[in-house]
Amino acid sequence: MQKRIEYIKNISGDWMHSEFFPPATDSEITDFERKMKIAIPESYQSFLKISNGAKLFGGDCFLYGVDQNHQFQINYDFSEGEVPKELLIVGFYHSSYICYDARYHSFYFYEYEDYDNIKEECIEFSDFCEVLDYLVDIATS
Repeated sequence: MQKRIEYIKNISGDWMHSEFFPPATDSEITDFERKMKIAIPESYQSFLKISNGAKLFGGDCFLYGVDQNHQFQINYDFSEGEVPKELLIVGFYHSSYICYDARYHSFYFYEYEDYDNIKEECIEFSDFCEVLDYLVDIATS
């Protein structure tokens, strides 16, 4: 995870600037999970322990954290309820939410598709490292 973050930090160009926030502690993550009644997947917790959220590629992508005083905290739904409650929102990229679906233990780029057909209609990733790799591929191609 750390190598991926360092790679993103070194992508050059003003419009590609990425900002990573200070890390979250284990207790902050646990407190957030308990208060929000959610379970954050392990691979995303690994990210949070390095950076408690991030703004990537000049603001094209936001990754949410557990800072309860920040607008972009995990499960922030700016669509006012269009994202199914079963999905854990961990960020957004352009018009897609980056979500975790505990049914399949997978991350998805969700853009208001039919929730029951999410595996067929959305891009699927087995862990958050794959999500970061995909975002880097898009941003640098």
